[in-house]
Amino acid sequence: MKHDPMTQATLALSLSEIAALSARATRGAGRSWGEAEETAEAACWLARAGLDWAGALLEVLQSPDAGAECALRAGIALADAAALSGTPPNIQFRVNSCCFLLPFAARMADQTGQRIRLTAADLQVVLAPGACPLIAGPVCISGLAQVTISPDPHNGTPCPDWPLTHRGTVLATEYARLTQFMMAFTVPASASSLAGAGAQGSDND
Repeated sequence: MKHDPMTQATLALSLSEIAALSARATRGAGRSWGEAEETAEAACWLARAGLDWAGALLEVLQSPDAGAECALRAGIALADAAALSGTPPNIQFRVNSCCFLLPFAARMADQTGQRIRLTAADLQVVLAPGACPLIAGPVCISGLAQVTISPDPHNGTPCPDWPLTHRGTVLATEYARLTQFMMAFTVPASASSLAGAGAQGSDND
């Protein structure tokens, strides 16, 4: 971490820091270990693509409904189904934080070896196996959105290569909110744990 969150408007995090923060914040929000691991991987994918990983994650974690409209759970289910069938899905549904679906749609492309198109309102994203997403339109669509995931109907414009460096920036306010979620997962110190801390005797020979 390169900046102090108390004095800077933005911070720059490494991918390992993004993964650790995302996983712990997800656990602090009451999600399972499996979902925390999926979240960490998805957040890193978004950061590598230069997208707002923290904003998308916070929208998922702060959503009052963690059921079928949760982008995290919907993405996991769709990626698992694509892995079993070997073919990309052709499906339409409503989901919160459609930006957080992109890493899972990319996984479907990798698993099936085919390009996938995700559309939501004015957003069009093409995801090819192993490539950076090809994005047209606003990615940050807040709230519920109607999303369509389908095989890409043509092989026109190629998807770009991954950038050599990632954009792992996060607003200090987003970092603080994710840290609040993370602290809910932290076990507070107890009298017994504090009593056993430190050296219990002399280390002199």
